[in-house]
Amino acid sequence: NPRQISRVPVYVRVLDVNDNAPTFATNYETFVCENAKANQRIQTVSATDPDEPIGGHRFFFSLAQEAAGKANFSVRDNKDNTAWILTRRNSYNSLQKSIYHVPVVISDGEFPMQSSTNTLTIRVCTCDREGNMKLCNAEALTARAGLSTGALVAILLCVIILL
Repeated sequence: NPRQISRVPVYVRVLDVNDNAPTFATNYETFVCENAKANQRIQTVSATDPDEPIGGHRFFFSLAQEAAGKANFSVRDNKDNTAWILTRRNSYNSLQKSIYHVPVVISDGEFPMQSSTNTLTIRVCTCDREGNMKLCNAEALTARAGLSTGALVAILLCVIILL
């Protein structure tokens, strides 16, 4: 019946559900000095999450389980939504290994809990006494560009053949 129609404003409040996993806040450029000491902080990492919980974010950081036994680095959760990446041994040799990949698990404290594993790439560099980077291994620098030593040698051989 058309005479029994009415209009009422209705307000709908949409609540944000925890449907996104936290990730690194930025793409970190991390290096460790060859002469580093054990338990030396080399990076502070933080996280971001597009979800907006009512009480704010609370992130938990840890080293991935598969890397815990053979880790050259450790993760210390600062309980303030940041974590420190620390060395676990004295001295690193860029000739033996110039790049390390550290899997960091970031979890949020919401329900349902979401977590993700983010990989931090750490280059081994030569540093001065104050810890300022002087030189990084060429393999470490070219790996970021996607070229391996073998690819560089192949390109060089092609240029020599053409000459």
